[in-house]
Amino acid sequence: MMRSAYSAPPSLTLICLLLGSLVCSPTALASDAASDAEWYGAVKASISEDTIDSIGQRGIGTGAVIGGEVDGALADSEIDDYTAGIAIAVGRRTGYWNVELEYTYRYRTDFDIAASTPSINTITNVFSDVQTNSLMLNAARRGSLSQFWSWEVGAGIGLVSKDLDSDYIERATPTVAERRFSDSSSETDFSYSVFAGVTRELSNPWTLNLRLRYIDLGELEAGPFPSRAATVSADQSAIEMQFSLERDL
Repeated sequence: MMRSAYSAPPSLTLICLLLGSLVCSPTALASDAASDAEWYGAVKASISEDTIDSIGQRGIGTGAVIGGEVDGALADSEIDDYTAGIAIAVGRRTGYWNVELEYTYRYRTDFDIAASTPSINTITNVFSDVQTNSLMLNAARRGSLSQFWSWEVGAGIGLVSKDLDSDYIERATPTVAERRFSDSSSETDFSYSVFAGVTRELSNPWTLNLRLRYIDLGELEAGPFPSRAATVSADQSAIEMQFSLERDL
């Protein structure tokens, strides 16, 4: 589902301004640098630590205090998981500036919560597998460190889609069998990132790139479920280590 009522946070506004200044910089677009401009393609692999935080729920339990426990209270407010990803990109170098369009697929992230539900004498779980696809416009500036090495800093902005496969589970009790309700959903949200890294020129036309990136992946929501109106929501972000092999086109 596409969230239409989206208000950009201050950090995202700053990223937009930075991207605009990078892309539209007179230095990047100067006619006398046109001879230095070149296209490149890249394949990338990444590993990231994903953080799912600000976790909340609606409709699990009654909210009443039963036997000293809040019915529906979540066991965790933050979850960390590791995820791998692959990406392809096409970009253009002009002098010290790079602008690229990047598509990334990230393998499953686990969004799993547990809630105490003494009103039904059991624990309630919501287990979700989250797969993400992002399309980012990245802009970066590179500078020389040595004959073959360069540094880079940059930012990106784009869209991220998330596919969630979720199970709502009321664990079995001595008198009641386990009950499970499943749901699948898709969400689309805005995304932004900031990154820094180094590059190493290999034999022409290849370049190796190592990049550390923070990326905001928007919001998650699992549910409502068949016969259960409960929903679980959270924010998702990641710190990625990305390896890239670039080739001049």
